[in-house]
Amino acid sequence: MIKNFTVFLILTLFQPSISLGQTEDLDKNIKTQSKKLTEIRKEISRLNSRINKSQKDEKTTLKQIHDLDKQIVMITQLKKELLKERKLKEAQIDLLKATIQTTDEKIRVMKERAASRAVRAYKMGQNRDVDLLLTSGDIHQALRRSTYLSAINAAERETLNELQVMISSNKSSQNNLARRLGEVKRNIKEEEQTGKQISSRQKTKESQLKTLKKDRRGLQQQVKTKEAAAAKIKGMIQDLEQKKQERLRELARRRGMTMDQAKGEFAKYKGKLAWPVKGELVGSFGPHKNEKLGTVINNPGIDISAPRGKAVHVVLDGIVVAITWIPGYGNTMIVDHGDSYYTVYAHIDNIQVNMNGYVLRDQIVANVSDTGSLNGARLHFEVWKGKDKVDPLKWLKR
Repeated sequence: MIKNFTVFLILTLFQPSISLGQTEDLDKNIKTQSKKLTEIRKEISRLNSRINKSQKDEKTTLKQIHDLDKQIVMITQLKKELLKERKLKEAQIDLLKATIQTTDEKIRVMKERAASRAVRAYKMGQNRDVDLLLTSGDIHQALRRSTYLSAINAAERETLNELQVMISSNKSSQNNLARRLGEVKRNIKEEEQTGKQISSRQKTKESQLKTLKKDRRGLQQQVKTKEAAAAKIKGMIQDLEQKKQERLRELARRRGMTMDQAKGEFAKYKGKLAWPVKGELVGSFGPHKNEKLGTVINNPGIDISAPRGKAVHVVLDGIVVAITWIPGYGNTMIVDHGDSYYTVYAHIDNIQVNMNGYVLRDQIVANVSDTGSLNGARLHFEVWKGKDKVDPLKWLKR
């Protein structure tokens, strides 16, 4: 009796500790990640076709460079998403290994139990059940023994069936494990390939930029692209202003405030805001004359030169209301600080926040990059009051 209880206790203790929910969640996340990767690969392929087609032209155009620039961003994103997928698959591999190990132990215990019962049955002889019934003292004892023997036989059959199911399940888990290990190897290989592609595309872009800067027509295209980018930002700010009441309610809800309390304090920080990135000011706000073209270009913000990968900080609390790609600006993010104040961050990469996410003052939100930039790594930073752009230098600490 004690031995049977011990076996039962062992089997109970060796029940898999991994819940079905954990496995299902990982499967779901891996499927979602795979879909995302498929879309990114399609976009990279589409851009590649456009680049290959445009390269047949003799002259390097700004459009070629923008397509190449965007492809670099997409490949960088692909590498990042591949890493996420690999980590999900590695987590699933750990679960599978734990499941296999637990099931192996349970199979071992059950096999020992079955073998022990088989030895006892052999020692008692083939007619043990009949002998037990014939040696019963009376009919009631015979009935009790019959019921007991039936229960034992049924338990043995159930144990054997369960053992077969577990062996089959373990085989399936081992096959699944082998498949996932193969997928992880392919992930690592693709990650390595994307790293080489980024380096190759970056060199091509730098070469094309040198050619473009010697071409007057290319410089004119650059000016038009910048003007179009600034106009797009203005349009986005105007659209955001129309929906600001809805965001204000959401901000109030998140911070546990009234609508009036959540309106924002941006105006109080004039001249007191920390710089979004530490670097050299290479482009100030307002009109600038382009000596080569003899035209006046209006800068809607400031440009801060900084090493690629330098952390970009949000200047004040707010809600991320736009994350997009704009030719001439590259990866761009807009933050609503309430009371109709907005800040714009362009030429960035490795964006670490999500749309509609709440950000805190000085929080790292991205890294400096050269996305959309024809002049190297830098941060383009703008401040808007409603539909009007204002000089960011008046808001930053001097």
